[in-house]
Amino acid sequence: MDRKYLVDLIRWNQDENRKPLLVFGARQVGKSYLIEELFAKKYYKNAYLRIDCSDDGDFVDYVYKNDSLDKVLDYLYIRYDFVPDKNHLLFVDEAQECLPIIKMMKHFCERRREIPLIVSGSLVRIKISRGSKKAGREDKKFLFPVGKINQLTVYPLTFDEFLYNYKKNTYDYLTNSFAEKSFINDELHQQLIDIFNDYLFVGGMPEAVDVFIKNKENKVFAYEKAYKTLSDIYSNYLSDMELYQASSESILKSRLIFRNIYSQLNKENKNFKCSMLNEKYKTRDVVAPIEWLVTANVVNKSLLLKEHVSTPLVEEDGSLYRLYLSDMGLFTYQSGLKAKGFALDKQNSLSGIYYENYVSTELAARNFPLFYWKGKRSSEFEFLLDIDGRVVPIDSKKKKGSLNSINEFRMHNKRGPVIKVSMNHYGYDEENEILTLPYYYFAFYLNSVMKGIL
Repeated sequence: MDRKYLVDLIRWNQDENRKPLLVFGARQVGKSYLIEELFAKKYYKNAYLRIDCSDDGDFVDYVYKNDSLDKVLDYLYIRYDFVPDKNHLLFVDEAQECLPIIKMMKHFCERRREIPLIVSGSLVRIKISRGSKKAGREDKKFLFPVGKINQLTVYPLTFDEFLYNYKKNTYDYLTNSFAEKSFINDELHQQLIDIFNDYLFVGGMPEAVDVFIKNKENKVFAYEKAYKTLSDIYSNYLSDMELYQASSESILKSRLIFRNIYSQLNKENKNFKCSMLNEKYKTRDVVAPIEWLVTANVVNKSLLLKEHVSTPLVEEDGSLYRLYLSDMGLFTYQSGLKAKGFALDKQNSLSGIYYENYVSTELAARNFPLFYWKGKRSSEFEFLLDIDGRVVPIDSKKKKGSLNSINEFRMHNKRGPVIKVSMNHYGYDEENEILTLPYYYFAFYLNSVMKGIL
């Protein structure tokens, strides 16, 4: 399976001033596969060492007792025959189980920068914030190697990544047609919407995508296999919530919040309400569990902005926010939608909230902060995008929507372009400055924004 992040690793590898690379990401988003299978085996064939800190207890114990760069390099040389030079890649995985190796990245940068070093972990940020007293080991005060490392965050496959692996010809077609602003006829448009809906059900977890693609000739069976895979991943995420939390109560709250994301969004007022979890809960009771979920890259948090908006976009009212799941497949699984029902009626199985969660995943995967806008009465935009200092509202609807929110937004803000993402054809209303994007174009639009091509 191809991942777009390979380009980032190649660019890092070729940079004469590269620093040790720290790769973040939620569980099971494909970090290890990306680094070892796609990168190391090709660019450092037979010249790399991978150490899994969750499995290699001897290495972890040694580093905790000897957090000296020279001693660790000697250990790697003697035990693994690892040659510490520019031609041999060192890949340390599951680094949350060995925090001294992260702190040591500073010394790699200052003294042995020629050694290509990649350190990866799923819950590294959480482990750093909580510290560790596991297995009799206690971390000393941890100083993150600020300025001494490069960083990369890996997310589930976005729609364009999914399409590249699922139907490469269709990916090429959409890349070209979006660039040329081509009109797509009704029949092809519907076929593309159907493919996009496949993504909404399967999502971007590499294991779910892989099993779906391998069985794509029998769609119903492919959906069922993906559903079973998502069920396992969902359970694993709930199990992970036992790790590095302050108390059993915090674990229970994190699981409760995670399980209720779909229910919270599937109501008229989509703002998160802790009273829906437990009528006795106050806002302060859920702050730490939500922070855990966001830091673990499991949940995306969108903040409210009202009426007049200025850039850069910053939080105004911390008490009002929305939560989204970071993967579409997990969101669809949580909603209770079954594979057979979806296969029989894709179009009517998915309500508007699925498409809204989708937009949140595409934005988050490109490191755009999530904000939504509320005007007076019921006017709102699901998302706001800061493009070179311009605030661009995004209206995410299953169908057409209305102009009410646009008119009110422009009463408070400078007139500018508005994006309406929907099931409709591509189009641009020059008079009202409204760009209509079908959902299968949205990822390609964001890619063009990232490249500065508008």
